[in-house]
Amino acid sequence: MLRKNLITIIYFLLILMLLATGWIAYSAACDYERQTEVLTDRLHTQPKAISLLKEIFEGITIGIYGGYSQELEELQTIVAARDSDKERAILATLSFFLLAGVLLVFIYAFISNKAFFIFAMLMVSSMALAVGLLAPILMIVSYKDVPLLGHVVFMFQSKGIITTIETLLTSGNLLVAIPLLLFSVIIPFLKTLVMGLALFTPVGTMASQSLRLIKYIGKWSMADVFVVALLLTYFTINKDQSTYAEVQIGLYFFLGYVILSMIVSHLLTHAKK
Repeated sequence: MLRKNLITIIYFLLILMLLATGWIAYSAACDYERQTEVLTDRLHTQPKAISLLKEIFEGITIGIYGGYSQELEELQTIVAARDSDKERAILATLSFFLLAGVLLVFIYAFISNKAFFIFAMLMVSSMALAVGLLAPILMIVSYKDVPLLGHVVFMFQSKGIITTIETLLTSGNLLVAIPLLLFSVIIPFLKTLVMGLALFTPVGTMASQSLRLIKYIGKWSMADVFVVALLLTYFTINKDQSTYAEVQIGLYFFLGYVILSMIVSHLLTHAKK
């Protein structure tokens, strides 16, 4: 009895830690996105021109006017906060997938219940899907070195799957928004729901129908990856030497969901035969 209670406590602790690390990864990625936007706003042409005037005026007044020095300190603070947010996002992402592995090994070793193991994997994949859809997946900064002004940013974009769909819908690009919504949001959630139904349905007609539906949806299992690949291509198509593109944690969570859901689908198909 004590062993069973201990296993239950450890299981729920691991689940809570997974939820916490997923949330931290998402919130840190969003903070990193905001801090980068604040930083790039300071590096546009007009702010850089004002900064140059401040530097000249501070030099003329031999440091009596300290506007430029104060601005540099503010920029350093923003950069430090941005770097810290990025480290938190990466660390939380690594922790999430490490904990997911620990949870699955723990269930396999101490619970020895195949259905429970599949359920845990399905639950982890659902968490990864939620973060993958909401978190940023790609950040792009377009810049150029301008005489006197130095490093000037002309464009900053940071997009996730959901924010991209919202942008496409509001701009009237339904031809792109609807397939993206279908293959990256609706089908993954539908697939997860059907796999959960198949898992908890006793072997019979209902279970067989669920398995057939999973196989049918499985034909589209790589479509979500293809959509994300197209999305990345869409945002990097004009990439040149003056453009910096950085993949964000949302992509890793989404790919984690894809891999886990494929494994769950495979295990379910064999378990219900």
